[in-house]
Amino acid sequence: MVIVTPEGVYTMQSKRSIIKTNAKLYCKAARPLKTQILDELVKTTHLHRKYVNTLLKRTGKVYYTPQGIKLVGDPTVTYVHKRGRKKKYTQDLLPWLKALWVLSHYRSSLHLKAFIVHNQSWIFAGLPKQTVDEFPPKHERLDLRPLQAIPDAIKELLTTISSATIERLLKPVKEHYKLKHRYRPHPRASVLKKQIPVEPHYDKPRGKIGYTETDTVHLSGGRMEGGYCLALGDVEINLAWCEYRALRNRAHIWTEKALTDIDQTVPFRVHTRHPDGGSEFINEALVVYVQKHNIRYVRSRAYHKNDNPAVESRHFTLVRSYVGYRRYDTDAEFKILAELLPLISLMHNYFTPTMLLVKKARVGGKVYKAYDMNTPYNRTLKAETIAPQVKQKLQERKAKLYYPELLRKVLQLTKKLDQAYRNKYNPFPEDDDDN
Repeated sequence: MVIVTPEGVYTMQSKRSIIKTNAKLYCKAARPLKTQILDELVKTTHLHRKYVNTLLKRTGKVYYTPQGIKLVGDPTVTYVHKRGRKKKYTQDLLPWLKALWVLSHYRSSLHLKAFIVHNQSWIFAGLPKQTVDEFPPKHERLDLRPLQAIPDAIKELLTTISSATIERLLKPVKEHYKLKHRYRPHPRASVLKKQIPVEPHYDKPRGKIGYTETDTVHLSGGRMEGGYCLALGDVEINLAWCEYRALRNRAHIWTEKALTDIDQTVPFRVHTRHPDGGSEFINEALVVYVQKHNIRYVRSRAYHKNDNPAVESRHFTLVRSYVGYRRYDTDAEFKILAELLPLISLMHNYFTPTMLLVKKARVGGKVYKAYDMNTPYNRTLKAETIAPQVKQKLQERKAKLYYPELLRKVLQLTKKLDQAYRNKYNPFPEDDDDN
């Protein structure tokens, strides 16, 4: 054969047909002719010589399985398929799954799985068109339309689907909803955030005293509209020294005033302050304040509240357990909070032992942790970087404090706060008995 066939002229199916056509001649030919046929087929098909030889020898050969089934070798018949198990729950199921997610009011995958199982009697019966058309939000009305008629095949899949598969299929839908319902940032917020670097929890420098995490507790009673009081917390991560102050609202002047008071109270110099992305911290006034006092200013990642674990974990212990979840939005309530929160900070820093992780090691599959159980005051006295005169002032202040008296004042103020809250809605004479 003088001419050469370029690769790509024949498809795989065509190459196999050529081999099948010449297989009978190849099996009956003498050795020299077999060599010539094999050489020409390799040049024509551009397949490996051993592979062409195997196809030629097995074409037309009869095989019998152990079950007695007769099979005839044919290179043109293939059963090539993708490896692995075929997907049972595909994107075809998504419209009904999304509709059920909306109908369950955006529950988690585990709850949605249970929701389908426990309510399949009326879900699979189909939602009446009138019920769907009367749904208030327009986008939810459109999402629920697939539930008017559910095919039997889809019903079977919905009863057997796992929560993990639900999460996999709904993941892009949930991400779209998250972006769609995200609040619009302040026009200047994006510019300010570019000036404030992001620092996750695992990148924080350890050992040097003066790194504080800052956050606020919204005392809004679950209603974010209008003005209301807040509790600002500032926690040093190496000593667990906590300072809480009351804010009248989210205006930057209150935040700046509280941070100024905290910086003058703590027994160390704050070198880094780490707030979240709230507007009470991300504003020009606070940026100017930290630059003026030579404080490094970093922030948490968006939607990563665990970047501030030291302060987040104390919100209940030092705020909610005393003031609860009510809405405080009057001047009378603010005055009580402004007196109450510093007293709680004193009790915590000077008298209340706290656990602080000092060592963490993994041995095989088990993680071992060691904690230091001590008060922030004692940790400060042991710190080598704290000046002796500062420690002397701390000891003098501690000598003037008496825990039962502090606790009595705190309980009195919580009672006054409760009275002020109730007077706001249903005024009645105050109880003068403080016992």
